[in-house]
Amino acid sequence: MGNQTYNFAVVGAGRFAKNHIRVLQESKDVNLIGIASRTKESLGKIKDSVSKNAVLTTDASKLINNKNVDCVLIATPPSTHFELAKAAIKAGKHVLLEKPMVSNLKQADELRKIVKGQNKVFMVAHQYIYNDYIRYLKSNINQIGRVNFVFAEHLYPGPMRNDIGCLWDAGTHQLSMIQYLFNPGNIKNATGKGLDLTGNKLDDFTSCMAEFENGLKASITVSWISPDRARKFALFGDKSTAVFDDILETGKLKFHNVISKNNQPKSISIKKINAENPLKNQLNHFLSCIQNEKEPETGIEKSYQITEWLDKISREIKLPGYK
Repeated sequence: MGNQTYNFAVVGAGRFAKNHIRVLQESKDVNLIGIASRTKESLGKIKDSVSKNAVLTTDASKLINNKNVDCVLIATPPSTHFELAKAAIKAGKHVLLEKPMVSNLKQADELRKIVKGQNKVFMVAHQYIYNDYIRYLKSNINQIGRVNFVFAEHLYPGPMRNDIGCLWDAGTHQLSMIQYLFNPGNIKNATGKGLDLTGNKLDDFTSCMAEFENGLKASITVSWISPDRARKFALFGDKSTAVFDDILETGKLKFHNVISKNNQPKSISIKKINAENPLKNQLNHFLSCIQNEKEPETGIEKSYQITEWLDKISREIKLPGYK
């Protein structure tokens, strides 16, 4: 990056916020001013891992409205994203907001208007767009040929949320990759089912098929009650099939030649990629956009479209708990 240092405030001190806090503190371009969380207990758990100069508070507004703060990173429950992001934008801060951007399309409409009215960088943390394997896949998409079908699954053993279901929690990852790789337009139709298996009035398991304007079809399966983890993203093209398996330690991205007439793969090639931490890449992109006054790759318009897609799927398959 450059010589400029940016003062950050983090709102959130939970499981994933800790990852952001670690990456921020590793960056020479960042000065961590403070961290806000709803409870003193959660702040106590991170106290020893942050700079002694960082302010720890249960009042997020104190940090959001602090004149010394340049950027606000929000990593809190999704139901709080809208109000916190709105407050930070109106306070004149650059904002990096965890996914999903908001909890419904109405909030996305209002947030988009607010963002467009400010001359600050607003970015949503769709981390897979900053994953070096996915970026390599995009730069080599031509060797797959014409892709008509995508298979994506994201299964994990919690944590279960109480404000959004698993589609909005994890399906956001799959949709952001589809958008980044193909820019397929609106969703024409979606079929599938979301199941409330624990009585929490939200979807614990959702499987759907979505068809996009450009003809691309995508099968997306997500669940947060799986005992095992699975994070697989496969592209089926007329030249080859590419499979990204994020669970693997090595060989995460493989290209398979098209199945031959005797139904045997012709060959498999494994790509070795020197991959950085996606959160580090994401932070560097955010800082670069601030320095160069550019729109982020996952700025308001792209993130709004993903919210539109989530809303469309949720309504068409009658997702439990979504209104």
